[in-house]
Amino acid sequence: MGDVLAAMARTPSRAGRRASLMSSECADNSYGDLLEMSQTGFSMEDARQHAEEAKSIRANQTPEEVLHDLQKGNARFWTGNASRPEATAFERRALLKTQFPSVAVLGCSDSRVPVEIIFDQGLGDMFVIRVAGNCLDTSTMASLQYAILHLHVKVAVVMGHEGCGAVKAAQLPSEKIEAEPAELAKVLGGMKAHLDEDRLKWAQDLRAHDREAVVTNVKHQVEALTKDLNVMGAVDKHELCIVGAFYEISSGIVDFFHEVSGDKTSDKPGSGIQSRLDPATGKLTTA
Repeated sequence: MGDVLAAMARTPSRAGRRASLMSSECADNSYGDLLEMSQTGFSMEDARQHAEEAKSIRANQTPEEVLHDLQKGNARFWTGNASRPEATAFERRALLKTQFPSVAVLGCSDSRVPVEIIFDQGLGDMFVIRVAGNCLDTSTMASLQYAILHLHVKVAVVMGHEGCGAVKAAQLPSEKIEAEPAELAKVLGGMKAHLDEDRLKWAQDLRAHDREAVVTNVKHQVEALTKDLNVMGAVDKHELCIVGAFYEISSGIVDFFHEVSGDKTSDKPGSGIQSRLDPATGKLTTA
């Protein structure tokens, strides 16, 4: 296990990752050219061509490859080997008129959960939607639909986290929730309805209870996402993988679970997937 983690942590920086994705013809001219152009100047046509090349590379990635890249990025983060990617002036200009993220993340607005940092990603890499309790509502669903149907992301992640204040508040007595402002009470009440608090009573350890409650909330959001026919159309075509995730603030590690993918019989996309949800039956297969 230690050797595997060490290997993942030694994965090249963002510049190296991008170069490795390019053909041998382009690899030698990749990041060095970007730095040179930033220093010596570049035209908008140069930036446009670079954007088109990068977009083509990402379009050819599979959901499995994108998920692996997320896992490797997280490993670099929590082992202290993050590349802290910052785009050059040339890359920023290339992103001026287009975006082509490969991942969409519905995460929590908690200040301790900066999604791009956790996965060691940079500008233009992720389409991130953050809201208290990573709840799926009209606005967040619309944002995910846009990312999936128009930006053609390959992986959609619903990510909860350790010590989520929204999930904790949703477990308060109903009368306390109702005393909150109407908008906040509505959100907390909606979360409370699907937390299945009677089932959560088995977890006597506070940390275990916290994790189980957050995971239950994430699973509900994933399953709600599978009810959208447009989203599931992308899954059925093997163009999209939906997966739940839990970010442990204390360690920096992200665990993935509750995967929904078009290939129900294939091996799991990567280590960390704990279960696979079949939206047609609502049943889980444990990996």
